[in-house]
Amino acid sequence: MKISLVSIGDELLSGRTLNSNSRWLAHQLNSLGHQVVLGLTVPDIHVRIIESIEIAADKSDIVITTGGLGPTVDDRTREAFAEFVGADLKLNRELLSTLEKNFADRNIRMPKHVRREAMIPDGAITLHNSVGVAPGLYIQTENGTHLIALPGVPGEMKAIFEESLKPILLDLSGERPVGIESFYTTGIPESPLYKIVADSLGEPNMDNLAFYPSTLGVEVRIKIFDTPEDRNVLATLRSATEPWCYTRKEKSLPSILGNILTARNATLSTAESCTGGLIASRIVDIPGASKWFEGGAVVYSNRAKNSVLGLPNEILEQWGAVSPQVAAILADNAATRFNTDYALSTTGIAGPSGGTEEKPVGLVYYGVHTPKLTIVRKNRFTGGREYHRMHTSQAALHLLWLILENKYKEHPWADGSVETLHK
Repeated sequence: MKISLVSIGDELLSGRTLNSNSRWLAHQLNSLGHQVVLGLTVPDIHVRIIESIEIAADKSDIVITTGGLGPTVDDRTREAFAEFVGADLKLNRELLSTLEKNFADRNIRMPKHVRREAMIPDGAITLHNSVGVAPGLYIQTENGTHLIALPGVPGEMKAIFEESLKPILLDLSGERPVGIESFYTTGIPESPLYKIVADSLGEPNMDNLAFYPSTLGVEVRIKIFDTPEDRNVLATLRSATEPWCYTRKEKSLPSILGNILTARNATLSTAESCTGGLIASRIVDIPGASKWFEGGAVVYSNRAKNSVLGLPNEILEQWGAVSPQVAAILADNAATRFNTDYALSTTGIAGPSGGTEEKPVGLVYYGVHTPKLTIVRKNRFTGGREYHRMHTSQAALHLLWLILENKYKEHPWADGSVETLHK
């Protein structure tokens, strides 16, 4: 079924609060086989909420709002729902008792304005909130549109969705897919990946596919039904994406590397220049990374490269800081300094200044030290500094993954990189 998401709240439009609810809901809804067709964000203004519900209801079968269910006068979603369906707000005494008990259990006298949370549009079903006060609301209009209101607090919204709303949505799905299968790829841009997949599947089989590009790679998502045809499509898609697919689950590349290194009782360190510690930061985001990650050095200046990791001044003078020779020595010396089996290194020109005709902005070298060899690859990434740093960190981690999985030699490179040093 088609679903529209309406996010309500002045704070979302002022930039003070990140709208994480829509992203989370969209992911969950797609996993259930629903299609999110519209997303709107509106302020805490009654007429704007009404307008957004009207627009959303015209485009979809289900409208889900988040926000505006609190006890204060600027929380207007209940009133908007009631007006849209032509119903009166009525006091739900059972809910009121629950609210009063909630405050009594904390030895707090319930403020009068909290009674607003017990005012429910006539005919609406309340969705239990196990972690907060305000319940969700569910009501169906005369023309069959399903209206659902959820709190804006992420924890409350997620709890209501999982415990109360999900069963309703599953019942409304009708012909539900067996599931949503994802292929997380990296090292290949969206356009060439799309062509490879389309050539393998054929355009008629592309309708249930979606491509989600980011600086980390491209997620290919397919909606499948339990039919022989769909199982064949899934097998073909698996084969087409295999060279670049590093996981089928929503797991980060550092996490996957950690699992591999832990299984081999191996360790990793980093030596970062242009990425400024981003690789190490992404690694330590993983719980338990201390089992396999010893540490890293951010050697941004030439002096730091020399004093911290022993990079000879004559190498810097001969080749320059941004060179495959420097990337190789940084990786080798990091492995020695931290006493690790593997080490990653980066050196490049993130911009916007600092480039030359010989070494333009965006140029980067990233290396991997292993117990048997050291490899350095070269690439040039476009975009700003943040894009350059993230792309470089992913490229270095991907290079290590290919080596650990013994896929490096036969890998069909599609990211524009070239090997510049192998020793």
